[in-house]
Amino acid sequence: MAQVPEEYLVRKERDILEKEGIYVFTPSPFARENLFYILLGAFYTCGPRYEVRRTGPDSFLLFYIKSGEILFEYEKKAFIARPGDVVFLDCRRPHHYKAMTQAQFYWFHFDGNASPAYFHHFMNNKGIHFPDRRKMEENFILIHDMLRGGAPDEGILSVHLHRILALLFSSAGRARIPSDGVSRAMTLIDNHYMDSLSMHEIAAAAGFSESHLYRVFREEAGVTPHEYLMNVRLNQAMQMLLNTSRPVEEIAERCAFCSSSNFIRSFRQSTGVTPLKFRKLILGVTSSL
Repeated sequence: MAQVPEEYLVRKERDILEKEGIYVFTPSPFARENLFYILLGAFYTCGPRYEVRRTGPDSFLLFYIKSGEILFEYEKKAFIARPGDVVFLDCRRPHHYKAMTQAQFYWFHFDGNASPAYFHHFMNNKGIHFPDRRKMEENFILIHDMLRGGAPDEGILSVHLHRILALLFSSAGRARIPSDGVSRAMTLIDNHYMDSLSMHEIAAAAGFSESHLYRVFREEAGVTPHEYLMNVRLNQAMQMLLNTSRPVEEIAERCAFCSSSNFIRSFRQSTGVTPLKFRKLILGVTSSL
């Protein structure tokens, strides 16, 4: 097994009862430039005196907690990760974690591709602690087994790592079943997107203040109420573009855009093309509308 790089060593790490690893992998220049890549990883069984406090190294760190409880302190916030939880850290920031009980967990340092973008998205939205992701354990086991086997395929390793991040993203800001208040707000938007809805009206339907609606809606739906409203309007506009011959001006009015120019601008920002270009590309027709 390759030697663990000096910057990854934790001199005060103690009370590790058993470990599988540390497995070290050196990515190729192509992987560093274009793929997600693992640097090292292991599976630890540790006692309640296990503790790490540091800043560095220059990589990201993922945990999957198999058993026990681990206290994390990060960006002046603290939380306890329990069995089935996933935790995502940027090691370049100060971080501290310690076992509260005997615990078992998978971990690996990684980087590459869109790793910073994923981390910043999670930090700015749901956070870096993902409770009850038991179905994701098999993804961590798979990567661990690939590292243990030695010389893993870099492309396959990148796919499995991206799968973990994408699965976290797909549930990062969404509850499986929205709360009653958020559900009422969504229903109002779905049924009245063609009206000039205000955030006050949407918040009233939910039974929340506007500020509380913004926070809870974003937490459960992954977008703000206004973003959800705009997405509904744009989706309905796409349906009209594809299934009717209505002109852009009429579609803009029916979907409650304040003007056709505002509609065209919003549509281009969302799809990268104008409404007429979208209609032509999808339907393969030339329109003079």
